Amino acid sequence: MKTFSFFAIAALFFSLFACDSAPEEEETICLPVNMTITLVQGSMTSKIIADFHYVPESDLIDHITWSNHQTHYFEYDASDRLSVVRIMKVDAKVQEEMWFVYDGSLVERVDLVTRNLDYVYLEPKDSIFSGYVEMEYNGNLVIRESEYEITAGGHKEEYVRNVSYEYDMEGNLLSRVESYPQTGETEHLTMNYDKSKHPFGGLQYYFNGESFVNNMVSKSVKETEFEYTYDLRLNEHEYPETIYEKLGSSNTRIFKYGYTIK
Repeated sequence: MKTFSFFAIAALFFSLFACDSAPEEEETICLPVNMTITLVQGSMTSKIIADFHYVPESDLIDHITWSNHQTHYFEYDASDRLSVVRIMKVDAKVQEEMWFVYDGSLVERVDLVTRNLDYVYLEPKDSIFSGYVEMEYNGNLVIRESEYEITAGGHKEEYVRNVSYEYDMEGNLLSRVESYPQTGETEHLTMNYDKSKHPFGGLQYYFNGESFVNNMVSKSVKETEFEYTYDLRLNEHEYPETIYEKLGSSNTRIFKYGYTIK
């Protein structure tokens, strides 16, 4: 699926955790209510904060409000399947949309739509079909994405991106190979995981090139020879409160999460 860098989604601010203890015989499932990622660049840092809002009396995301002038809206069909995600970018006056087409319970295609927004009222002024992503599966796991872009005027479609994935037995993403046919560029990622619970593990979320089962402890980028490690601080329910991403001995990102009970 096309990454709109709204996803790039993830990490959290200094907030109190609202997880309460469930009966001992039941598993406690936490849902994120806020998250922050702190970007560390030498002596300079910056933060992106997100707040999660849910459909009343449910665990379905209604919208996510980001501090970088974006709001992501989620819509569902009659079966509570995710049908549309709308990413409103206020600064750019653009709304990017993903429309999900299903084959049974699996998303087989994602149509990508771009709308320019009115400068004052932020209402859509037009609708541009910009491309689509086709999914291939092994069971219920995405093993390949093929993205096509529609050229200006809608007269031609071009094959612009291919991504293949491999998983472990738990459904964690072990490798990701992303290539761009037009430029010949390729990126190879390999990852390893612990057994703790992912912050998005209880959500109905769209596939964005990541897995939401356990948490990464290392990530390697073949082309740059970068080796990232992740130091996790877990809460009593085995969800990460803080994750420190390191490149060598230096922090590159710090994630913080706040939760509520599902």
